[in-house]
Order: sequence, then structure tokens, then C-alpha cells
Amino acid sequence: MAQVVLENIYKSFSGRKGERTVTPVTAEPLLSPVDEAPVVAVDKFSSKENSTAQKSTNVNVLRRINLTVNDGEFMVLVGPSGCGKSTLLRLIAGLEQMTGGNIWVNDRLVNDLPPKERDIAMVFQNYALYPHLTVYDNIAFGLRRTKMLTPETEISSGEEQSAQEIPQWVEDFFVAMTRSLPKGIRYFSDKEKAVDEQVRRVAQLLQIEPLLHRLPKHLSGGQRQRVALGRAISRNPQVFLMDEPLSNLDAKLRAETRSQIVKLQRQLGTTTIYVTHDQTEAMTMGDRIAVMNHGQIQQLAPPLELYNHPANQFVAEFIGSPPMNFISVQIKAPLLITHPQFRLTLPEAWAPILKKYDGRSLTLGIRPEHLIVSVPAPKNLPVQVELVEALGNDTYLTVSLAEASPLQVRTAPDQLVQMGDQLWLSIVVDKIHFFDPQTGLAVRPDS
Repeated sequence: MAQVVLENIYKSFSGRKGERTVTPVTAEPLLSPVDEAPVVAVDKFSSKENSTAQKSTNVNVLRRINLTVNDGEFMVLVGPSGCGKSTLLRLIAGLEQMTGGNIWVNDRLVNDLPPKERDIAMVFQNYALYPHLTVYDNIAFGLRRTKMLTPETEISSGEEQSAQEIPQWVEDFFVAMTRSLPKGIRYFSDKEKAVDEQVRRVAQLLQIEPLLHRLPKHLSGGQRQRVALGRAISRNPQVFLMDEPLSNLDAKLRAETRSQIVKLQRQLGTTTIYVTHDQTEAMTMGDRIAVMNHGQIQQLAPPLELYNHPANQFVAEFIGSPPMNFISVQIKAPLLITHPQFRLTLPEAWAPILKKYDGRSLTLGIRPEHLIVSVPAPKNLPVQVELVEALGNDTYLTVSLAEASPLQVRTAPDQLVQMGDQLWLSIVVDKIHFFDPQTGLAVRPDS
């Protein structure tokens, strides 16, 4: 198990001519994993640098990534396509080179280590199984190329040579030559016996023992996904990296496999970094979630904190299904908010912060479940139903409010509503969010 620390990570790719770049300038010295203060980076451009940047063909896809993943934690990186989350995972695995920054695994700096020496296992989106090898051989592949078979056992080449009468390469040759023969006449070295024991232990853990002699083409998507997990688990790595491993599965199988992965991670206790663009996966799987956008971490927090206290408008809209509704309103201190269609008085806790915004506009955010079908009143929203989506356990309404974007409403399934109906919606005032329209940052009573 291990703690993973990312310090001031930058990554640039080649881009189109004329796109602006950011040159990282790090504070000196860079901090070690035991220091709690963040590493500082600034964008610095002189007139000459600006001219050079305009001609550069590099585009920054990751900027100022500072993240600590605790020992045994299930960390989820979530964000829209192109936000840099998979690139960050590949940097940790050593599959790509960083432009700047440090990556620590425990107290070991792994910047210059090749992937095989980082003791990290990665599960890819397309599973990346060897099509000509059986499930057994796919799981055993990495074990046969390492001397670390279990967390407690490491055989050095000198000890191995002195303990055996024939060289290891000779034993490996006989093992490979007899592998396709019936089990009774195969040659098993001590190493191969250890590999066999580990493969069967992992197969039992993942409930794929009947599949060990099949080829990947004879497996379903869920079975392939478990084989890919088995290949990673068998090595007993310090860190698991998972890059959208459920994206190729159907909805029902995705839900089942999601719970299996969480249960497995809890059982093994291995530090795990999981990438997804599905906020449902993120909310149900992660101990903490890092929400990314445009190559930067927008907020890092436990799932319910993200949902209840988003740091900015992007996080508020991305976390939650259906997404949060936004309405531009005017502030009249101390507690009144106005819109051409409604007027609403807020609780006293909002008075101190709203003084700063008296006479200005703020973006009101309200989640679909906090809009309630009610009766006509000045504080309620008069809307017209444009779309009804009955899901059985919930009903989603898309409604129009004058001088506002369409709103999403979640209602109970026994609420009978039809397209074209005129409704009045009340807002649960304790669940209101506000965002600065200029910066997008959240405005809270305690801010």
C-alpha cells in the first residue's frame, strides 16, 4: 500500500500554431510529501515570452495539479472528456513524460522510473488483454516477468542461483515448452508453482475460475473486465490505476461491476485512483472526488460535500443528475432576491454576505429535487411544462420560466403532470446556492 503525492504537475502537448502556453515557474525548493503546504506555481510572461508563446505549438493540458492520495484511499478523478484526467493517470503510471512537477509513491520519487519499476498496476478502458493467451496466461503474464510474487516474498537472483542446480533461464525454458502439455507431464519450477497459486487465488477472488482456459474472444464484456482486474491484482502492486473500466458495459452490468470493484478495493486495501466521466460512478465509489476541468482540479472533497457545498458553478452543474438549475436574480439587501417572475426572502444567515452584493446580480442555483409543485404566490415560479419523463421511481419535468433557461424538476411518480400544464413551483430556501456571475465561485453565508 502507498500514499501518492502529485506536486505541481504540468503537461503540454503539441498544438496548433498561435495557441497560448503557460510556462511553469516553481517555488524553490519543491516540498517533500511530508510537507503540508502546497507547491506554488505562477504564470510569468514578459513581452518577449508573450511573443514566443504566440508562435509556440505547445498546449498545456494539465496545470498546477497538486493532489495527495492517502494510503488505502479510493480516489476518483471525474470531469468531462478532454479535461486531462486520463492524461494524469498515464503520467502516474509512467506511460507519458511530464512537462513539470514531481510524483511521489510513499517516499520514493518516481519521475524518472520506467513503468515496470513503479510498482503500479493499471486497468485500461479497453482492457488490453492479449487475444492469443488464455485467461490464465493473461493473469500470469506479469507474474512470470517479475521476481516479486507476493508482498512477503522477493527472490534475489543470487539467492535463486545458489538454491538451484540449474540456471533460472533453463527452468523458464522447460516451463514454456511444456506449458501446453497435459498437467501431469508439465514441468513446474518453484517459481511457476508460485505463479499458479497466485493466479488461482485471484481467480477465486474474482469468481472467474471456470474461465481460466478460455480466450478473451470467448468472454463477455463483464468477464473481460474482471480478467483485466485480475491481471492487475495478481501483482500485489502498491497502487491501482483504473481508466474508465466500466464504460464498455451495459447499464445493469455496470452497476453490478461497480459494487464489485468497491468491495474488492475495500477487501484488498490497495490505494486506488479511478478515472471516470460518469458522476454517478464517482459519487458511489470514491472516498474523495477530484473534479477536473480544463486541466485543473476545481474541487477536492468527499462526495456529499461536493453535492451540498460545490466550490463553483461548474462543480454544481457537473455533480448531480439532473444537473442544478441556474437563474439570474437581483439582490436587495438585507435578504430579498428578485426576478421578473418572483420575489423571495432568504433566511437571516444570508444577510452578512448579501450586503456585499446589494443592487447587483447573482446566479441562483437550485437542484431539481428542491423545486416543489405548489400554489400561486409571489414567491413561487410560474412555469409551463415542456417535457415529461416518467421513470417509474421518479418523474423528471422540463419546464420553461420567462426570462430564464429551461429548468429541470424532479417530482414523485404519483404527481400527475402533462405536457403543456401550467404549474407554480416553490423553492426550498434552505437548499439555495448562489454563484458570482463574474468568477463562477460559490457565495455562501460563511464565506
